[in-house]
Amino acid sequence: MNYDEKNIKRCYELAIRAGRKGFDTFGAVLVHDGEILGEAENTADWEKGIFGHAEFNLVHKCANRYSDAILKESTLYTSCAPCERCLCAIASLGVEKVVFGVSYEEFSKLTPGDAVPLDREELLGKLGIRMKLTGPVLEDEGMHVFEWWGGEYRPLEELIAEMAEIKAADKTREERVILRSVTEEDLPEVARTWPSDHRPVSETEARGAISYMRDSCAKNTKGCIHHLCLAVCGTEDPQTIMGWCGLDGRRNHAEPEIFILLDEEYRNKGYGTQCVKELLRMAAEDYGLLSVHGGCDKENIGSRRAMEKGGMVQYGTEDNGDPVFRFTVKEKD
Repeated sequence: MNYDEKNIKRCYELAIRAGRKGFDTFGAVLVHDGEILGEAENTADWEKGIFGHAEFNLVHKCANRYSDAILKESTLYTSCAPCERCLCAIASLGVEKVVFGVSYEEFSKLTPGDAVPLDREELLGKLGIRMKLTGPVLEDEGMHVFEWWGGEYRPLEELIAEMAEIKAADKTREERVILRSVTEEDLPEVARTWPSDHRPVSETEARGAISYMRDSCAKNTKGCIHHLCLAVCGTEDPQTIMGWCGLDGRRNHAEPEIFILLDEEYRNKGYGTQCVKELLRMAAEDYGLLSVHGGCDKENIGSRRAMEKGGMVQYGTEDNGDPVFRFTVKEKD
C-alpha cells in the first residue's frame, strides 16, 4: 500500500462512519509531511439547508490554524472528487494538491446527472488559482463505501440499478423538448411569444425578428458566435413555441453568454435544464467553442438550478450579487 492509498483508506473509514450516523458517505483528511493535520466527515442536512460536505468541514477546521507555507505544502485527501463549492473552499485555504478516491465519472453512476466534462484545473487557473487534482485512488473500494449512504446499508449494484432507472426516465422527459430555428410559417407564434415587455408584437415586428435571427445565425461559424436564437418547442406540439433560448456573442464571440426565456406556464418544469444541456452540447460539438458564460437574477432559484443541473459551474457573482456561471469544455488528450 502506497502513501496515497493509506490516506484515501482513512477517508473511506471516515465516510463510512458518517454514513452509519445517517449522513452522506464522504470523508476527507489534510496531510503535511506524513502528519494528519485534520480530518472531517460529511454532516450535510439538506432538509435544514446545511451544506456540511466533508471537504468544506475540513477547511473550517484547519482555517487560521496553520501557516500559508504549511498549507501550500499540504495535500487534501478526499473519498470522492470534490464538488465545485468545495474546490473553492479548498482554494481559499491555500492548498494546491488534492487527491481523490472516486472520480466524478464513477460517482455519477449514483447521481441523477451525468458527469460534466469540465477541466476544473484550467477553470481555476483562469481565476489565478493553482490546484492539482489527482485520482482516482482505490476507486472500486471507494464505490462500495456508498453502500452505507444515509445509514441504511444497500448493495452497490442495487443503488446503481435504481439510479439508472431514474436517468432513463429523465432522458425520456428530455426528449420532449426541441430547439429549432423559425421561419415565416411561424409568424403567428413569433408574434405571440417574441420577448417585448411580455406582450405580443405586431406581424411587422415578428417578421423583423425572424429576419434578424436568420441573418445572425448565418454569421455564426466554428469558434465564433454572433447571435443564436432558437425557439423552444415540445415534441408533442412542435409548432407551439414555449419560449426562446440561445447563445449571445455580442460581448465575446468566442465565449458567448447563454440565455433562456420561457413563458411562465413552462417554468420550473425541467425545460430550462434541458435547454441548457442542449445549448452546451451545440456550443461544444456544433460550434467548437471552449467555454460558455451564463447568469441569472440572485432571486431566480429556478434559473440558478437550471444552470447548475445543465452543466454550468458558478464561479463568482456580479456587484449586485447575481450569480455568474461558466461551462468549460475539457479538451481531449
